[in-house]
Amino acid sequence: MNWMIWLVAAGVLGNALRLRHRVTGLRRLPPGRTVHVLDGYTTLTAEDAAVPDHVLRAAADHARQDGLGMLDLVPADLPVDQALDLVRHVDPRAYRKDRFGLGRGAGYAVLVDSDALERSRTEPHGGLDAGEMGEATTRIRFYVGSADMVVAPFHATDRTAQRRAWLRSQALTLPPSVALPQTTYLAGAGYLLVLSGPLIDLWPGLGLVLLYSLAPYLVFAGTALSPADLHRAAWLRIARVPLTIWRTLRAPRTRWERRLLARREEARARYRAEIEAGVERYLGERRTDCPWCGSRDLAPHLVTRDVIQAKPGRFPLERCRGCGHVFQNPQVTPEGLDFYYRDAYDGLGDQSAEIILSSTTGDYLARARLVRRFTTPRTWLDIGTGKGHFCRAAGTVLPGTEFDGLDMGDGVEEAAHRGWIRHAYRAQFLDVGTDMIGRYDVVSMNHYLEHTTDPLAELDLVAKILDTGGLLLVEMPDPESRFAAVLRTLWLPYLPPQHLHLIPLGNLRKALEERGLEVLVEQRREARRGQDIAPAAAALVNLIGVDVEFPWRHPRPPGPRQYARALSAQLLALPLLAVGLTLDLLTLPFLRGSSNTYRVLARKQPA
Repeated sequence: MNWMIWLVAAGVLGNALRLRHRVTGLRRLPPGRTVHVLDGYTTLTAEDAAVPDHVLRAAADHARQDGLGMLDLVPADLPVDQALDLVRHVDPRAYRKDRFGLGRGAGYAVLVDSDALERSRTEPHGGLDAGEMGEATTRIRFYVGSADMVVAPFHATDRTAQRRAWLRSQALTLPPSVALPQTTYLAGAGYLLVLSGPLIDLWPGLGLVLLYSLAPYLVFAGTALSPADLHRAAWLRIARVPLTIWRTLRAPRTRWERRLLARREEARARYRAEIEAGVERYLGERRTDCPWCGSRDLAPHLVTRDVIQAKPGRFPLERCRGCGHVFQNPQVTPEGLDFYYRDAYDGLGDQSAEIILSSTTGDYLARARLVRRFTTPRTWLDIGTGKGHFCRAAGTVLPGTEFDGLDMGDGVEEAAHRGWIRHAYRAQFLDVGTDMIGRYDVVSMNHYLEHTTDPLAELDLVAKILDTGGLLLVEMPDPESRFAAVLRTLWLPYLPPQHLHLIPLGNLRKALEERGLEVLVEQRREARRGQDIAPAAAALVNLIGVDVEFPWRHPRPPGPRQYARALSAQLLALPLLAVGLTLDLLTLPFLRGSSNTYRVLARKQPA
């Protein structure tokens, strides 16, 4: 069994070298060369941060010279636990290059472009607790074009009591209710493997423990970060790791956490009343014909449930034997859609949605580059834009294009505040589309049609507003995916009850041609989004109850029993996800011609 010890040792060493590479990406703040105080910049500081004025002036100089909209100041003596949290979640080199990344930092002081701070509607007062600081850092990043972090000469404090709030505010916990960071969860598994070393073989095992203890020296020695507690943290690491996790979990709630809890409890009361009234009332009347082709030859497909938020309810899907169209039958009523959409992309789900939407930039860029092959549009309307993440990315591919966005939620107005779109339409497309005839060279419906109650009417209207030569870009889930049949209710693109229609590619092609739109490009493999089996495993864990703080899952605040169940689900998550990722890799060669998503680009032809 010595091979296991050597394998774990290789993992410890490899991880330490990886983290050291990240630490060496942190640059020291150069001395200031002017006497300007801030001159266009405003500082947000944590309540336990004391940053000297000369450091702030030097930071303003550095930010101005590099054209930064946001600069995070990292204390030079950042304690080991905080420093590890930082570099586990952020690669400083990648952070300064990534225009689309989430705001990250050490949480002590952030220098922000004053105009961006005003547009973000963040109050520039000092004395923020760790949660408030993390929330502000994440939010402001959306309003600036470039960001960086530097090591600055001021002192850090012991933040173990606020660590949970910091991790939660930056969405670095798995799950939010248990408040263990994802990487710490993995580190905890590694810690247990290290402890098992002496039990397998005493002397090699003790050598493994020594390597684990000395790893912080390898990570930080000779770098810009000089943790004040480096020696103590290294030599006592075996004892400190579980103690730190325990203190993180048991720390008193911060001001930010108390506000979050109050919001959850307010939502819990509303959800309790709605659920007690019965969610069956949210299903309308079953229709007897196919909404796509009118055929009455319908067959049961499967009965699904909400695997993302785990809200109560069962949603039957039926399939038309004539055209293959899959649709929810009966459909959820407008009141039901309000219930199931609530806190999914805004409210309590806002942070999770931001992370997901910010993590698919590659898909956004691919869509924009596809359009650029055929035209350089002057104007582009993105229907179902959400908060405009696609428009932000597409603007880097087509810098001369003016993007407008349409959506039902308030996110579209937030997109305009961020400067990601020129004009925000908060409305139903069928209500306002006739006012847009001839105004746009390109219209996109990315993961939109499947959410609509009448997709054919939506296509009728978009064909009407496009002039000859105008382009329509559509991307949506592919119900003909092989994994849809295998994974069934756990196949994430079903996304019940939000997805009301799943349209086979052939059906969409025919509908576009009937409306005078010539299909230029069809993409399946190129449009594939992420994996299939690993997300299904995550959905299964979610249904078991990995986050007990969903206010619709329990009529009363969760107790020890619910938290124990959540922790059990979390322990199950790692092996399940590992198996899922492995199977995704093994099945990839057999997926030629099959995808979970398809993309279509069509051009309006002369009448």
